[in-house]
Amino acid sequence: MHGSNGSSFLATRQGIRPRGPRLHPALIPTAIALLACLGVAGCAGHAAPATGSTPGAPSPTGAARSSAAAPAPLAWSAARAPLPADANGVSGQYASLGDVTCAAVGNCVAVGFDKAKGPTGDVTQGLVETLSGGKWTAAAVPGVSSQKGVATLNAVSCPAPGNCVAVGFVSSGAGAVLTPVILTLSGGRWSPVKPPLPSDAITTASATLNDVSCPAAGACVATGWYSNQVGRHDGYMDTLAHGTWTAASAALPADAAPEQYSATAGTYLAAVACTGVGACVAPGQYRDAQGQTRALIDTLSGGTWTASPAPLPADAATTGQVAGLWAVSCAASGTCVAAGHYIQRGGQPRFLTETLAGGAWTAAALSLPADAAADQKWSQYQSTTIGGLACEPDGSCVATAGYVTKESTLAPLIETLSGGRWTAAKAPLPADAVTSTPQDQAYLDLATCPANGDCLTVGSYPAVDGSVEGVIEVGVPRTVEP
Repeated sequence: MHGSNGSSFLATRQGIRPRGPRLHPALIPTAIALLACLGVAGCAGHAAPATGSTPGAPSPTGAARSSAAAPAPLAWSAARAPLPADANGVSGQYASLGDVTCAAVGNCVAVGFDKAKGPTGDVTQGLVETLSGGKWTAAAVPGVSSQKGVATLNAVSCPAPGNCVAVGFVSSGAGAVLTPVILTLSGGRWSPVKPPLPSDAITTASATLNDVSCPAAGACVATGWYSNQVGRHDGYMDTLAHGTWTAASAALPADAAPEQYSATAGTYLAAVACTGVGACVAPGQYRDAQGQTRALIDTLSGGTWTASPAPLPADAATTGQVAGLWAVSCAASGTCVAAGHYIQRGGQPRFLTETLAGGAWTAAALSLPADAAADQKWSQYQSTTIGGLACEPDGSCVATAGYVTKESTLAPLIETLSGGRWTAAKAPLPADAVTSTPQDQAYLDLATCPANGDCLTVGSYPAVDGSVEGVIEVGVPRTVEP
């Protein structure tokens, strides 16, 4: 599976962004308030989806390429994602895709949210995009919807064509409890499943699911966070086995400090990748005894989850650290890459990668592009971070990231690992994208590569008609002139 973590969110309009695709607890009130703002009269309506070439249809030749061959450089193109019919005419349309996965080349599913016409007004609802026969089609998930709150599908995993599991959350309004969501696709129909919570959970408090990985049909692990009966904010996982979902609290490193639930709580699991049934890696973050936010890696082996703090590069700040891992991809058992961010000495954020080989994790920093601002204006909820990741058995990876440019805009970036070296390229955007001001921010979230050299990533971007739209980007081998 692609690994990584999930949804572009509504807080982008106010310059606040979770690190990676999952909605941080501190952003929930902002997102709900923004939803209400976007629903007022007078906002620009939604324009019809762009027509033309099919976005995100991977090259059919990709499946035939040997994993041993050196991967060719990728050429990326972007297109607006289609929307369901009930999205037409919605004031202040806001749509975003937070995850994409492919059971096979040309057979992909992306999930997120959009705004639609409801019986008594506009609602935010789950959104599913399906690639089949070279064409993306959109479908609403009205069972995951909210008129005054937030409703989204954060992540999806499809172990086989037509067999998928999606996760996310809903809330009924500002200050309302967040409720986790699980949906299963079978026989062409999405059906809800009530997600269990750990036995010590407060059922009247918030919980969310951020990511899901299904290494086989009927075997899945979903990760997120919840609130327990002593007022703590902890990570947890829901596991599907033998037709039943069960919940458990996430293991934490020995230096973890119990963290009370708050709007800025920093202990949770952001992503998960499983190479087989019972073999998974789930990264995230936690608070240590010194009050710092540290990157966390939970590993499932032999039926037991164990936790360890992720190592950091040598130039990492030793105090005031705010590190997190938002994406993970495992090309094979014992071979994984996780990614996110950390803070250097001096307080600047940098892209962070963690590589698992020979049973040990090794940390490295990725350089920022040449046009990056010297001051990345870091706060815990902004976006100088890697948010999406997909790695292949040949050692190549694609990562999606964001950073602040010298013009003070937040720009989407695609990083590619080939031959042991990461290279960065600006992500293309659809022709109707607006990128002229700091408020016009595009984000890329999850990435997947169903075959070597054939990759997709999804996210959101602001359009000239005043709406925010989902975007699907496809990377195919670049043609080399003789």
